[in-house]
Amino acid sequence: MAQKRTRVIAVLIAFGVLHAVLDVFQPYFRGSTHRLRRSLSDGGPVVYPWARNNLRPLDVAPEPDKDAVLVWHIPKSGGHTVKSIYECMGQTLANRAGVDPRYGHQLDEEIIAFQPYPGVSRATFVNVDTTNRPGIDRAKQMGLVPSGLVDIIVTSEPKYAIENLFDGTHKGRVLALFRHPVDRLVSKFFYLREATWEKQYRPQWKRMGVLEFAKQRNTDNNYMVKKLAALRVNDAATEEDLRIAMRTIKKRFIVGLVDHMAESVHRFNIVLGIDESQKENRKCMEHFLHDSVGARKHKSKSNPKVEPGSATWNAFAKRNSLDIRLYEFVVELFSQQKEIIESYETSYAG
Repeated sequence: MAQKRTRVIAVLIAFGVLHAVLDVFQPYFRGSTHRLRRSLSDGGPVVYPWARNNLRPLDVAPEPDKDAVLVWHIPKSGGHTVKSIYECMGQTLANRAGVDPRYGHQLDEEIIAFQPYPGVSRATFVNVDTTNRPGIDRAKQMGLVPSGLVDIIVTSEPKYAIENLFDGTHKGRVLALFRHPVDRLVSKFFYLREATWEKQYRPQWKRMGVLEFAKQRNTDNNYMVKKLAALRVNDAATEEDLRIAMRTIKKRFIVGLVDHMAESVHRFNIVLGIDESQKENRKCMEHFLHDSVGARKHKSKSNPKVEPGSATWNAFAKRNSLDIRLYEFVVELFSQQKEIIESYETSYAG
């Protein structure tokens, strides 16, 4: 009987010790999600580590002669137009063109900058492809950013590119052009069913309407939030992912809007240190942004309008609620960043 009582006492003591330990370490056992939520509600500086460590904060004025700038290319959001403008202006770009077999630099072992059409075009590229992960790995190995040869790095993999191409010694800046998620997906649907030159060409989409696509076939949902969180297409993005994306963009990204393309490119030019008064640069702006053959060529093909509140709009919106909230946040941020951009201009003048 005495032995039984002793065992009971020992168990109670052990339970009491365990309870005390849990009380002490409970905040850690709750997991990072709970700590993150608490930090966000307290207004803490929660930014994705790859952005916090490898990108310059917006309150630090750009140094165009030293900074490498990354452009996050969000599909069907004006990225092609932006690339064309800066090719026209003679900026040195890292994108798919750098390893085009037509130019013969896809197997180079050292970073170089080259002009495919000297005397005809000012377009200049470095001999790497930063639009995909294997290309980013190659660019890192070849020392793309430390080389100082690149002005603009174009990628659809922002987290992976920033994490691997920049570091504490060579910090970067990010420019990103945003479009309403529903408009982006409608444009994607009509584009890929006609774009025979694209790897993602989908001729079968010609046999369906956009409502069927929205309800049954589209898997490209909450694209922006997922990309920043490094999630896969079939992964589910969370409220926490959205809030960290908002904080990261606010603290580290210069944003532009497809609906305000001219003003967006003007802001990007300031960050890049491009002189808009220079005659050739003015021609590029006029050609691609205003009512000309170039502007019409680079505008998205006119597609049937999907009206807000329609069945199709609601089907897309239901599956992209996080991206829509992120976009609405960016629209507000676009207005707020005007003052920051003006401060950059003032610092240049000083």
